[in-house]
Amino acid sequence: MKPGPAGKANKHGRATAVGEWTEVLNIPYDGPSLDLPKAKRGGPKWLPEVEAWWEVVRKMPHCVLWEAADWLFALETAYAKNDWWLEYNSGVVHTTKSTEIRRREDQMGFTREARRKLMIRYVEPVEDVVEEPEPGAGGTAAKGGGKVIQMDDRRARVAAG
Repeated sequence: MKPGPAGKANKHGRATAVGEWTEVLNIPYDGPSLDLPKAKRGGPKWLPEVEAWWEVVRKMPHCVLWEAADWLFALETAYAKNDWWLEYNSGVVHTTKSTEIRRREDQMGFTREARRKLMIRYVEPVEDVVEEPEPGAGGTAAKGGGKVIQMDDRRARVAAG
C-alpha cells in the first residue's frame, strides 16, 4: 500500500487511479515516420507553417511510442492545420477549428504542458563514462566530483525509510 491519503472516490464510488509517468529519452526521434503527402493537382499545397510544424512533430522524442494510428492522427491534424492557415491568410478564423487543432495537439503531446497531462516526461540520456571511485567513497565518482549512487541502492534506501 502506498503511503499518503487515499484517492478521492469518483461518482461511481471507486478511487481514482493515479497513473505512472512514461519516461522518454530526450533525443529527437529519427525512426520511421510519415512524410507529408505530395500536393494533388488542383489541391492546396502544404503551407510553410505546416511543413515547419510537421518537422517538429516528427522529431518529438516521444514519437518512439507511436504506432501507425498515431501517425495517421498526426497527419489528419496536419491537414486541419493547413486548412486553418489557408483560412487565416484569407482573413477568416473559425474558433471551432482552432479549438479542434489545439485539442489534437494536446492529444499528441505537442507542448510541455500537453506532455505533463499525458504523463510523458523527457529525461536526459545518462553518459556511459564513469570515472574510478575515490578511495573510501560510497558510490561511483561522477564528472564534477559528486557521487553517483546505483539506482537499486537508492530505491532500497528510500523503501527502507
